[in-house]
Amino acid sequence: MRGVLSLSSTSTLRIEEGFRVLTLRYPITDDVREFIEEYRALATHLYWCRRFGLEPDEEVIEKLWERVPSYWRWHLVNPRDPMYLFKGIEGTPMPHRTILRLPLVDALHESKGAYIKDGRLILRLNRRLELEIPRRALEWLEKRLAEKPDKKFVRVFERDGKLVVQIVLHKINKVEIPKDPLLVVVDINSSYGVVVHFWDGKLIKTMKFRPPNRGNRWRHVRDLMSHRDMLYNQGCLSQRQINVYDSLIRLTLRGSMKGWVQQSVARIVKRVRRMARRRGKESLVMVDKPSYDSIHGTPLQRTLYSFTKYLENSLSWYGIYWVEKRLYSSKCPVCGGKMVMIKRTRRTRIMKCVKCGFKEERDNIPLHWAIKHLTTLKGKASNHQPTSSP
Repeated sequence: MRGVLSLSSTSTLRIEEGFRVLTLRYPITDDVREFIEEYRALATHLYWCRRFGLEPDEEVIEKLWERVPSYWRWHLVNPRDPMYLFKGIEGTPMPHRTILRLPLVDALHESKGAYIKDGRLILRLNRRLELEIPRRALEWLEKRLAEKPDKKFVRVFERDGKLVVQIVLHKINKVEIPKDPLLVVVDINSSYGVVVHFWDGKLIKTMKFRPPNRGNRWRHVRDLMSHRDMLYNQGCLSQRQINVYDSLIRLTLRGSMKGWVQQSVARIVKRVRRMARRRGKESLVMVDKPSYDSIHGTPLQRTLYSFTKYLENSLSWYGIYWVEKRLYSSKCPVCGGKMVMIKRTRRTRIMKCVKCGFKEERDNIPLHWAIKHLTTLKGKASNHQPTSSP
């Protein structure tokens, strides 16, 4: 599973790795662009040599030492470097490009190639650059640094005519299955969007998150564009009035699926941590990851998969134990029989098992499966408890 490293096949203890990334964009000057392009060419040569088991050209190595500061070259030449760029490249797909867009990478530290001082980002590239960090970004970064990440490093590259700087924070947590957890069930495969249940001997709270309906927005945009073009062809609009229509179109389409994913995951993780503190327990999160067949080709395919990835990364960052489990919504949790819908309203969908007659609201059925899995996990945790010496 993503972001998880097991210590052994029998141990209930595992390592979760979480990341936080702050992306900043700045105007780029010609000399900095030329430096990054030359770095990419030199780094790409080392990549292909590593890929095909060849020795790098001596002239390329000399140029690397001559034109690239030491801050940015060790992750290219030293396989023991923690940020070595070419780890496991033999098993990765073959790139289509000849010159790769490889980033400059270094630790975020005053003695390295990048550091933060007085609210400004200092980069030592071909020359010293002092870049202003926006206030909101700086506040976010200070909060994440207060959570004590284990590693802090910087990625620098050029994209679409901009200098892009990514500050990456990496946190490693050792977690174990809680003995008496607060169970949190995240049904990402729900036709509603995402449904979250909190269970502690009884159902405490249910949260629902519906992805934004951009279809209605596009219909409004088409109407605005049609009305604007009709008035323009009749000579009834000035340029200022055309700009008003353009502003209305931008406001109508404001917001994105990515923003919805980030905001929804932040709300879920915040509520999980807060509720666990109030009840004096550790949380165990079961994630019903969407199956490929269930959402392939649907408008939500990319959104729900990115939701799963972002949620598991956030849980790993805070050291919250999570596990992916298949939680059915059309299979009876009592006898395993098929469930059919017997009643549907605007807010509810009642399902009934054709074998045993079990009835339940469709969005609540995954919770029953999660409770069954929780019993199994508790047994696994108790079987691995260390015995006390006499």
